[in-house]
Amino acid sequence: MEHAKSNVRGTHEHGYAMLNVYQYMLEVGNPGSKTELSLDENGRFQYFFLSYAAWMIGFQEMRKIIVVDGIFLRSKYGGVLLLAVAQDAENHIFPLAFCFMDKECDASYEYFFQNIRSFVDDIDELCIISDRHPSIRKMVLRIYPASHYGCCMRHLGENIRNNFHNSKAAEALERIGFHTWSRSFCSGNRYNIMTPNIAESVNAMFDVEREFPIVTLFDEINRRFALLFHQRRMELVHSANRFVPSIEKDISEYVNAGNKLLAHQIANYVFSVTGHGDVATADLQRRTCTCRVFDLDKIPCPHSMAVIRSHHGDDFGNQIYL
Repeated sequence: MEHAKSNVRGTHEHGYAMLNVYQYMLEVGNPGSKTELSLDENGRFQYFFLSYAAWMIGFQEMRKIIVVDGIFLRSKYGGVLLLAVAQDAENHIFPLAFCFMDKECDASYEYFFQNIRSFVDDIDELCIISDRHPSIRKMVLRIYPASHYGCCMRHLGENIRNNFHNSKAAEALERIGFHTWSRSFCSGNRYNIMTPNIAESVNAMFDVEREFPIVTLFDEINRRFALLFHQRRMELVHSANRFVPSIEKDISEYVNAGNKLLAHQIANYVFSVTGHGDVATADLQRRTCTCRVFDLDKIPCPHSMAVIRSHHGDDFGNQIYL
């Protein structure tokens, strides 16, 4: 079986020996991509980092949230595949970078984030989410000091259960709205991403490939995501909608809910919205609402839909998208 696998995928030794050539071919075939190969003082492999130009360009249009995780490999020489992924408006996984290294530690995460830092700016809008690995937090604070770091809700719950030996502790925090506190605690806009589930989904995607030689593994990452991007494009290329289906669905639901509300202007662009015993204040200029849906999801909430309808009348439908 081992001989058969080697005949199909190549040996692990051959994969490492071919990395220089593989790196060159990636850069020639994908101009603008970022690849970095690090060797130690004896010329032995340390790290290999990859981010395609299409991923770097695409991330500029994504929600500024990066989820970081690691995949422990089952290859002959072991190692860890670090990954950084984002999420698009349709809640699809969007890859940002992969990095192959020997283990999770300060040095490896420093190398990983330093390479990402070369094309992802350190801005207040950016939020990086991961499990509670101490090296991740340390390197985020060092390399991305202006950005925000958020820990995973699920990992926090598990730590509470393990440290306090009481499964009800985490449940109590959830009942009192700890997830809301966690979102507020991280002032970066995390949207609906509270755990590294999207990164763990990538882990599941490449479960079989975890035993592949390094070159074959990266080829499979390229092939799988290229296929997914093609499928997503073909689903939407002839769509008449302005936004992706999930956003259009939300807009439709918010419009219907807003039709049942009453809006009264109280200042320039500021309206009080009432209905079903609820009172909210929406500001069209600042694009905010006291319900926080407009603020967090960046889509007019039902209160804002009522305001737009009362403010623009017959032109209501077009104004939603401005």
